[in-house]
Amino acid sequence: MERLRATAPVGVCLDTCHTHVAGYDLVSAEGYEETIRQAGATVGFDAVRIWHCNDAKAARGSKLDRHEQIGKGTMGLEPFRRLLNDKRFAHAAFIAETPVDEPGDEERNVRVLKSLVE
Repeated sequence: MERLRATAPVGVCLDTCHTHVAGYDLVSAEGYEETIRQAGATVGFDAVRIWHCNDAKAARGSKLDRHEQIGKGTMGLEPFRRLLNDKRFAHAAFIAETPVDEPGDEERNVRVLKSLVE
């Protein structure tokens, strides 16, 4: 990122499922703060322009990238509540990147995410 910034605008997209299955803790309050602190220290909060929001079918640290409906996977709702209300990401876009298992899943996931915003 540092090399590119001199020649082009650079931003980062983080993915909740990818972060979780890579082993980072977004689920516990303490783990969330540590994970977000690490993101801020490595890429910087301002560089995070987009979050792909999706729950995970697999366990934390499993390295299995299997997206799940918001609140129906191994992460639950609280990480999304924390993330959507985190002032450090007030500038970022949040995109529901969830599977479509049944008609209406996309709308339901967006509705769930919106309901978590305080």
